[in-house]
Amino acid sequence: MSKGIALLLVVLISAAAIVNLATTVITSNKLLEEISTVRTDLFTLKSRVASLDTVVADIRNRIEQSGDFVKSVRFTRSSTTLEEVALKASVTLSEFTEGSHLFLNVIDEDAEVRSYELKSENGVFTAMIELLPDETYRGQVRVIDGDKETFSNEFAIPHDLYNVQRYQLLGHAWLLETDRIHYSFDLYTQYSRDEELRISEAAIKVVEGEDTRETLFLPLDNSQELAKTVYYAADRDASLTFVAEISYRFGESKTEEVKINYHF
Repeated sequence: MSKGIALLLVVLISAAAIVNLATTVITSNKLLEEISTVRTDLFTLKSRVASLDTVVADIRNRIEQSGDFVKSVRFTRSSTTLEEVALKASVTLSEFTEGSHLFLNVIDEDAEVRSYELKSENGVFTAMIELLPDETYRGQVRVIDGDKETFSNEFAIPHDLYNVQRYQLLGHAWLLETDRIHYSFDLYTQYSRDEELRISEAAIKVVEGEDTRETLFLPLDNSQELAKTVYYAADRDASLTFVAEISYRFGESKTEEVKINYHF
């Protein structure tokens, strides 16, 4: 075989390898997009079910209170942190005996009860309560009149007032080339009706040793239920960690290391 033919074969083989690699990368990118779309659909479904639960709870409250001595219950938010949310409860009654003592029972998911005294303010009974922002609570009015103790029907405390926007952050890594690792980071956010409780910024810091190599900002927009995705590529021998910083509109933020699922 002549040197010219041998050289031509080498060139053709190299070109075929490059084309094959490019095709693999394109196919892999399409696969990543399809996986992200499926995850988005699943998280959107969960979010919509949660929103439907709120509507059902509101309807149930109205039905339950129709035959109850509690005429109305209203909650307003006083302050918000990542540790707790303070609400002011305002209760009106259809009947009340002077000298009775009123309390608001707050019941958590484990059926544990905290009791807050309700004090009269111009015919409305109020109390300040503190709730964890990642729990779900129900309420109940308790009336003590001498030796007699009466309980109202239970009612939902609307979680839209105290649940800060929930999210799920997933990291994935693929070896699409022999010496390069391709990363993808997907942020899934659950629908939040209250703007103050929403995420305002989400960033991922690429850390090597004690230095931050780069900061990746996830593209937040008004589409709360759609996945936000950002990509990154690095040499295979780079020793990296990824730290997420999630900021909320009420002024606080939290950080966490992103766990990477390696697919090779």
